[in-house]
Order: sequence, then structure tokens, then C-alpha cells
Amino acid sequence: MIIDSILMTFRILSANKLRSVLTVLGITVGISAVIAIGSIGSSAKVVLTTSLNKQAGRFSIRRNDYIKVKGTEKYIRNPYREFMTMDDVQAIKDNCPSVANAIPIDELGWRNMQAKERSKPTPVSLTTEEFASFENWRTIFGRHFNRSDLELLSRVVVIGFDVWQSLFRGKDAIGKELKFGDQRYTVIGVMEKTGQGAGFDSKDNQVLLPMSTGKTYFNNTSVGPKNQVRSIGIKPKSPELLQQAQREVEIVVRRRHNDKPFYEIDSVEGILKLVNNILFAVQIVSMLIAIFPLVIGGIGILNIMLVSVAERVPEIGLRKAVGAKPYQIRIQFLLEAITISLIGSVFGLLLGLSTATFLGDILSKMMASQFDTPWPSAVNMQAILSGLMMGMMVGISFGFLPANQAARMTPIDAIRNK
Repeated sequence: MIIDSILMTFRILSANKLRSVLTVLGITVGISAVIAIGSIGSSAKVVLTTSLNKQAGRFSIRRNDYIKVKGTEKYIRNPYREFMTMDDVQAIKDNCPSVANAIPIDELGWRNMQAKERSKPTPVSLTTEEFASFENWRTIFGRHFNRSDLELLSRVVVIGFDVWQSLFRGKDAIGKELKFGDQRYTVIGVMEKTGQGAGFDSKDNQVLLPMSTGKTYFNNTSVGPKNQVRSIGIKPKSPELLQQAQREVEIVVRRRHNDKPFYEIDSVEGILKLVNNILFAVQIVSMLIAIFPLVIGGIGILNIMLVSVAERVPEIGLRKAVGAKPYQIRIQFLLEAITISLIGSVFGLLLGLSTATFLGDILSKMMASQFDTPWPSAVNMQAILSGLMMGMMVGISFGFLPANQAARMTPIDAIRNK
């Protein structure tokens, strides 16, 4: 029965070529759009979450110009004149048992770096000798700062991978001079490529300067007083102690600053949750848009099956007269609808996976300099099964009405309609 139904379906398709092609095309476009959008969205989520997970298990406490009103989504200008200090860093190390390490972090802002005839705008970060181990960020050439560099106010810098490529074209930069503003500094190290961040916000686009040097040779407007820092980076002893460490740090800071809530705590986990929510919302909206062609293809199946029922009234009446049950007629027409839908699904699956793979190759090349996570393959069993399942669901959903109409027909109705 199943084979006869499938063969009959192909005869119907070949007898109405244009109508059949348009019906299959609608399903093909719908399935390919859903598969391509779903695959690209899933791959993008993997890349972003993998990149963020590499920074997970740590957090920072910082003073922002705007702070969130507790219990609401409203932000107001920070009314407090409090700032983090180097003493806060030491207090966190001494009084927070769940904290493995804490480092001061400050910024000099964007500066135009010059190396002979080449120049590049980059953000300058002020750090200490603990920064490299805290970030698990190694140098590929030269070295990072040491305690002597900070104590002697050395005019030295460590540059990110992209800065090295732009200003020195990948050649030896150790001992070379780097100028920004009216000051000259010596490059002592080049950091390995991280792929974290994007564009100008990439870690690889940074220039690192000793905290003490930056605080001494640049005015207070740029970096604030010597003991003041913009934020403090904190690493718990284990990822499981993250929330406990946040509570301990908050207690210490509030105690030292007269219980003034002038700060905000940022963690990669919070950013990761936000990114996942945004990606999920974008993927849902995109899928809803992509479903429209699928619905149009389903309407095409509904149309062709209604026409098929009308054209085959004598056959239905004859089968009923010789004892065919209603469920047998219903199954036959449902199989025909599913077969038409699956033909479109197979073509849609091939087109969708090809499109996702092509776009994935382009995005992978575009993002190679921003993320060190390879773009996942679009071809996977989940995508294949979901494409085929959607095709079957469309066939069943839009083929049920014509199938039910045929199943309810009686031999008398068939003779009358004939």
C-alpha cells in the first residue's frame, strides 16, 4: 500500500509538472531558510560562548560613571566621589578567603602609537607584574613587567599581537621605540594572540604600561591619583567559589568605603547569560521569518492535494465500494502529502546546509582575527533530522484536511460527483 501510494504520488506530480515544481519549490525554500538560519545561529552561539567561557571564573569590581538602582533596570549618575585604591586590592587579598588573586586595573585611554613612520590608535592599559599570570596571557617574544619595572618607574611597554603586526609588520620589536604623545617607551614584550574581543576592543589591540609609570608620567585627569585605580580584577580559588568570592569582596569594599554603593561587579557569567538570551531571541525571530516560505509551501501542498482529491473521486468511490476503510484512504493521501513535502525537504536540506557552510566559511575568515575558536561545521545529524522532521510535519499538517475529506467520502457521493 505504501509503495503504491508513493508511485501514485509521483504519477500525480509528473501529470501536473508546473504545479508540482512550485509546490516542491516552496517547501525547498522554507526548509533551506530554516536550516541555514538555525545552523548559522547555533554556530555563532558556540563561537561566542566558547570565547567567553575562556574568560569565565573571574570578575571585576569597578567604579562606573552610572550605577544601577537596586531592584530596578534604571541607571543614574554615580553620586559618590569614592574610588577603588591600591589599598583595596591588598585588603581583598588579605580578607577574602575565597579569592586566589586580585590585581589593579586602570586605563590611560586611547593613544596614537607611533613606530617610525607607522602609527596606530590603541587603548593603553595600566597593569602590574601579576597581570600576565592573572589573565593566563603569555608573551611570545620578550618578557612581561617585573617588580623592578614598577619600582623604578621604567618607561617600558608590552604590546598586543595586532599592535605588533600593524606597527612592526611581524618583525622583531624587542628593544624598539614606541612613541605616544610626547613620550617614548621601549618595547620589552609581545603578547600571544588571544582572539578575545572584536576590532578595536580586542585584547590583541592593547598596549600595556606599568601602573606606577602611567600614574607618574601622566596627569591626574587621565589616570587619577597614584593610589587610585579604575577597577580591580579578581580570580576566585575555584569557579564554584565565584559567588562566595563576590560576596566577600563586596563586604570588604563596603566596609572600607563607609557602606557607599559606588561600585558595580561585572562577571563573565553575567555577560554570557546576556549573550545567550540575545542570540536566542534573534534566532527565534529569524526562524519565525523563515517559516513564512514554509507555510506558503504547505499551502501549496494543501492546494495540490485538494485538487488531487477532486480529480480522483471515482477512484475513491470505487475503493470504498470494494471495502476500503476510511483510515486506509486517509493514510494513502497523507502519504502522498508527506512524500511531496519530503522531496522538497531533501532539496531544502541540501540547499540550506550548502548555504550555511558557505556563509560559515566567510564568517570564519572574517572572525579569525577576533576569535580563536573555529567555526563549527553546519553539517550535523541534528540539522539533517530537524529538516526531515519539519518536512514530515508540514506534509501531515497541510495534508490532513484533504486526506480527511477523501476518507469521509461515500460511494454514493463519488457517483453523484462523477
